[in-house]
Amino acid sequence: MDPTARKFVAMTAAEFLATDQAEFGDAWRYELDEGVIVAHVAPSPEHGAILSMLNVAIETRLRARGRGGCRFEAGSGAAPGKQQRPTAKIPDGMVRSGQHPRVTFDVVSPSELRNIRTRDRRRAQLQDIDGVQEVVEIYQHVPAVHTYRRQEDGGWEFVPVNGLECVLEIKSNNHLGFVR
Repeated sequence: MDPTARKFVAMTAAEFLATDQAEFGDAWRYELDEGVIVAHVAPSPEHGAILSMLNVAIETRLRARGRGGCRFEAGSGAAPGKQQRPTAKIPDGMVRSGQHPRVTFDVVSPSELRNIRTRDRRRAQLQDIDGVQEVVEIYQHVPAVHTYRRQEDGGWEFVPVNGLECVLEIKSNNHLGFVR
Protein backbone atom coordinates (compact mmCIF):
# COMPACT_ATOMS: atom_id res chain seq x y z
CA MET A 1 0.00 0.00 0.00
CA ASP A 2 1.28 3.46 -0.88
CA PRO A 3 2.29 5.11 2.45
CA THR A 4 -0.17 7.94 1.83
CA ALA A 5 -2.98 5.71 0.59
CA ARG A 6 -6.39 5.30 2.18
CA LYS A 7 -8.52 2.21 1.81
CA PHE A 8 -12.10 1.75 3.05
CA VAL A 9 -12.78 -1.52 4.87
CA ALA A 10 -15.73 -3.01 6.68
CA MET A 11 -13.98 -3.63 9.97
CA THR A 12 -14.67 -2.75 13.58
CA ALA A 13 -12.06 -1.05 15.74
CA ALA A 14 -11.66 -4.26 17.78
CA GLU A 15 -11.06 -6.30 14.60
CA PHE A 16 -8.55 -3.73 13.37
CA LEU A 17 -6.62 -3.79 16.65
CA ALA A 18 -6.53 -7.62 16.61
CA THR A 19 -5.19 -7.77 13.02
CA ASP A 20 -1.48 -7.98 12.26
CA GLN A 21 -0.73 -4.68 10.53
CA ALA A 22 1.39 -6.46 7.92
CA GLU A 23 -1.91 -7.62 6.43
CA PHE A 24 -2.69 -4.01 5.45
CA GLY A 25 0.56 -3.48 3.52
CA ASP A 26 4.17 -2.54 4.11
CA ALA A 27 3.81 0.96 5.54
CA TRP A 28 5.35 1.71 8.93
CA ARG A 29 2.03 2.04 10.77
CA TYR A 30 -1.71 2.05 10.09
CA GLU A 31 -4.73 3.54 11.82
CA LEU A 32 -8.44 3.02 11.30
CA ASP A 33 -10.15 6.38 10.86
CA GLU A 34 -13.93 6.19 10.50
CA GLY A 35 -13.76 2.97 8.49
CA VAL A 36 -10.75 3.99 6.42
CA ILE A 37 -7.34 2.37 6.88
CA VAL A 38 -4.75 5.13 6.74
CA ALA A 39 -1.09 4.31 6.15
CA HIS A 40 1.60 6.39 7.86
CA VAL A 41 5.18 6.82 6.75
CA ALA A 42 8.04 6.14 9.13
CA PRO A 43 8.88 8.95 11.55
CA SER A 44 11.87 11.21 11.04
CA PRO A 45 15.03 10.59 13.07
CA GLU A 46 14.13 13.61 15.26
CA HIS A 47 10.66 12.17 15.92
CA GLY A 48 12.16 8.80 16.83
CA ALA A 49 14.75 10.40 19.13
CA ILE A 50 12.07 12.35 21.03
CA LEU A 51 9.97 9.21 21.47
CA SER A 52 13.00 7.23 22.63
CA MET A 53 13.93 9.87 25.23
CA LEU A 54 10.32 10.03 26.40
CA ASN A 55 10.25 6.25 26.85
CA VAL A 56 13.44 6.35 28.96
CA ALA A 57 12.19 9.30 31.08
CA ILE A 58 8.83 7.70 31.81
CA GLU A 59 10.18 4.20 32.46
CA THR A 60 12.80 5.68 34.82
CA ARG A 61 10.09 7.59 36.67
CA LEU A 62 7.82 4.55 36.92
CA ARG A 63 10.65 2.38 38.27
CA ALA A 64 11.67 5.00 40.84
CA ARG A 65 8.15 5.59 42.14
CA GLY A 66 6.76 2.07 41.89
CA ARG A 67 4.86 1.06 38.82
CA GLY A 68 1.44 0.68 40.39
CA GLY A 69 0.38 -1.51 37.47
CA CYS A 70 1.50 1.12 34.92
CA ARG A 71 3.74 0.77 31.91
CA PHE A 72 4.85 2.84 28.95
CA GLU A 73 3.89 1.49 25.53
CA ALA A 74 5.05 2.70 22.12
CA GLY A 75 2.90 2.02 19.08
CA SER A 76 -0.01 0.35 20.89
CA GLY A 77 -3.52 0.91 19.63
CA ALA A 78 -6.68 2.03 21.40
CA ALA A 79 -10.22 2.70 20.27
CA PRO A 80 -12.51 5.53 21.37
CA GLY A 81 -15.24 4.00 23.50
CA LYS A 82 -18.10 6.42 22.89
CA GLN A 83 -18.10 6.49 19.12
CA GLN A 84 -20.30 4.96 16.49
CA ARG A 85 -17.77 4.81 13.66
CA PRO A 86 -14.96 2.28 13.38
CA THR A 87 -11.90 4.19 14.58
CA ALA A 88 -8.68 2.98 16.22
CA LYS A 89 -5.79 5.29 17.01
CA ILE A 90 -2.16 4.46 17.61
CA PRO A 91 -0.51 7.29 19.52
CA ASP A 92 3.29 7.43 19.51
CA GLY A 93 3.26 6.41 23.15
CA MET A 94 0.94 5.89 26.07
CA VAL A 95 0.97 5.09 29.75
CA ARG A 96 -1.40 2.25 30.45
CA SER A 97 -2.73 1.43 33.89
CA GLY A 98 -4.36 -1.99 33.93
CA GLN A 99 -6.57 -2.29 30.85
CA HIS A 100 -6.90 1.43 30.14
CA PRO A 101 -4.57 3.98 28.64
CA ARG A 102 -4.26 6.96 31.01
CA VAL A 103 -1.94 9.28 29.08
CA THR A 104 -1.30 9.42 25.34
CA PHE A 105 1.73 11.05 23.73
CA ASP A 106 2.09 12.23 20.15
CA VAL A 107 5.20 13.80 18.68
CA VAL A 108 3.86 16.48 16.34
CA SER A 109 5.94 17.02 13.21
CA PRO A 110 5.92 20.27 11.22
CA SER A 111 4.00 18.55 8.40
CA GLU A 112 1.14 17.67 10.79
CA LEU A 113 0.61 21.34 11.53
CA ARG A 114 -0.37 22.03 7.92
CA ASN A 115 -3.82 20.56 8.52
CA ILE A 116 -4.96 21.73 11.95
CA ARG A 117 -8.45 20.24 11.52
CA THR A 118 -7.00 16.77 11.15
CA ARG A 119 -4.83 17.36 14.23
CA ASP A 120 -7.84 18.60 16.22
CA ARG A 121 -9.94 15.59 15.14
CA ARG A 122 -7.16 13.21 16.14
CA ARG A 123 -6.92 14.87 19.57
CA ALA A 124 -10.69 14.57 20.06
CA GLN A 125 -10.54 10.87 19.13
CA LEU A 126 -7.72 10.29 21.65
CA GLN A 127 -9.73 12.14 24.31
CA ASP A 128 -12.66 9.75 23.67
CA ILE A 129 -10.61 6.65 24.50
CA ASP A 130 -11.87 5.04 27.72
CA GLY A 131 -9.57 5.84 30.61
CA VAL A 132 -7.55 8.60 28.93
CA GLN A 133 -7.04 11.49 31.34
CA GLU A 134 -4.31 13.40 29.50
CA VAL A 135 -3.38 13.89 25.86
CA VAL A 136 0.17 15.20 25.47
CA GLU A 137 1.44 16.70 22.21
CA ILE A 138 5.21 17.17 21.99
CA TYR A 139 6.26 19.52 19.21
CA GLN A 140 9.21 18.24 17.21
CA HIS A 141 10.44 21.54 15.78
CA VAL A 142 10.14 23.83 18.84
CA PRO A 143 10.63 23.26 22.58
CA ALA A 144 6.93 23.10 23.39
CA VAL A 145 4.49 20.60 24.86
CA HIS A 146 0.71 20.97 24.90
CA THR A 147 -1.20 18.93 27.45
CA TYR A 148 -4.96 18.50 27.40
CA ARG A 149 -6.11 17.33 30.84
CA ARG A 150 -9.57 15.92 31.62
CA GLN A 151 -11.43 17.89 34.29
CA GLU A 152 -13.93 16.54 36.82
CA ASP A 153 -16.81 18.08 34.83
CA GLY A 154 -15.72 16.18 31.68
CA GLY A 155 -14.20 19.24 30.01
CA TRP A 156 -10.55 19.51 29.00
CA GLU A 157 -7.98 21.96 30.38
CA PHE A 158 -5.25 23.16 28.00
CA VAL A 159 -1.81 23.38 29.65
CA PRO A 160 1.05 24.68 27.47
CA VAL A 161 4.68 24.18 28.54
CA ASN A 162 7.41 25.99 26.60
CA GLY A 163 11.19 26.15 26.71
CA LEU A 164 14.14 23.80 26.93
CA GLU A 165 14.11 23.84 30.73
CA CYS A 166 10.43 23.00 30.99
CA VAL A 167 9.07 20.27 33.22
CA LEU A 168 6.03 18.29 32.12
CA GLU A 169 3.62 17.48 34.93
CA ILE A 170 1.49 14.37 34.50
CA LYS A 171 -1.31 14.72 37.03
CA SER A 172 -3.47 11.74 36.10
CA ASN A 173 -0.97 9.18 37.28
CA ASN A 174 0.61 9.56 40.70
CA HIS A 175 3.38 7.17 39.65
CA LEU A 176 4.72 9.71 37.16
CA GLY A 177 4.47 13.18 38.71
CA PHE A 178 6.96 15.40 36.92
CA VAL A 179 8.84 14.29 33.80
CA ARG A 180 11.88 16.22 32.59
